[in-house]
Amino acid sequence: MTVYAPLVGMLWRTLETYGIDPRRVVDEHLYQPGDPYWHVRRIPYSAYEQMENKAAELIQDPLAGLRAGDLIHPSHLGALGHAWLASSNLLTAIQRAKRFSRMYHEVIRIFITENNDVVKVAYQLSQPSALPDLVADSQLASLLRMCRLNYGKSLVPAYVRMRRSPPDDPAPWHEYFGVTVQFHQTENCVALKKADALKTLTGSNPTLAALHDDVIKRNIAELDRSDTINRAVAAIIGQLPSGGVSEKSIARELNLTTRTLHRKLREQGIGFRSLLTNVRKEMVERYIRDSAYCITEISFLLGYTDTSAFSRAFKRWYGKSPSEFRQLN
Repeated sequence: MTVYAPLVGMLWRTLETYGIDPRRVVDEHLYQPGDPYWHVRRIPYSAYEQMENKAAELIQDPLAGLRAGDLIHPSHLGALGHAWLASSNLLTAIQRAKRFSRMYHEVIRIFITENNDVVKVAYQLSQPSALPDLVADSQLASLLRMCRLNYGKSLVPAYVRMRRSPPDDPAPWHEYFGVTVQFHQTENCVALKKADALKTLTGSNPTLAALHDDVIKRNIAELDRSDTINRAVAAIIGQLPSGGVSEKSIARELNLTTRTLHRKLREQGIGFRSLLTNVRKEMVERYIRDSAYCITEISFLLGYTDTSAFSRAFKRWYGKSPSEFRQLN
């Protein structure tokens, strides 16, 4: 299990606010600000947890988790942080975080529950933590911080629940979250009013979000090289603009025989042609709504040799030509 190295930046900033030299806690071989390869580095979860524990020993402040969460920056999440900022609404951003959670933290599990009034976001760790209270404070505070970066400082949750015992003075928790935090609960969660979660955000940029999504998919494919579908999707995305994407060309990039790629995809319940179509459909849904791309450009980006072939495929998928679809949407 690993953690995305730039996430250590949140811990680094927290230590600095307490006047503690972060180098007393953070091994320079694991993380350094300004590292030109920050976007591809990962560290073992055990090492990350050791840094958290050591930082807590030096800080000795019950509010450290809240402070750490409030110091998170989108860059600490890499491409996911930037895709979050470009999301159309908070629900989309949260769904994106759930979908790609492995990219930044392989131990975290995110659960989203929707009803008529609220969207509840709960999290669990797949491994026990030595500092469950501090981690809960940090995780929920950072979630709300990221939501407020998109929505605005006025965002107030519908409710906040924590497994932990009430702190001696719960006032800072109530003040930070803006509601009376419920302690001694069965879960760690933040619930947003559904109207707030679905509000269109001023920073919405579907095209930019999609570009970062593609980067994340490639990162995940590299993270789990045994996941043939993720690896194949990353290779397809990379090869599409060059045209001529085939099972043979993707197999070659993955250092597999065509027969082995075919077998591995079938084991995961999908064939190569279906996978290629799924990738193209996901990409076209982003591009077709963006007037910056003409139909010919979209055709090229999806790997079609001519616009007519793309138009025929599009009509099979959506029952309308690309131009008709664009006019209606």
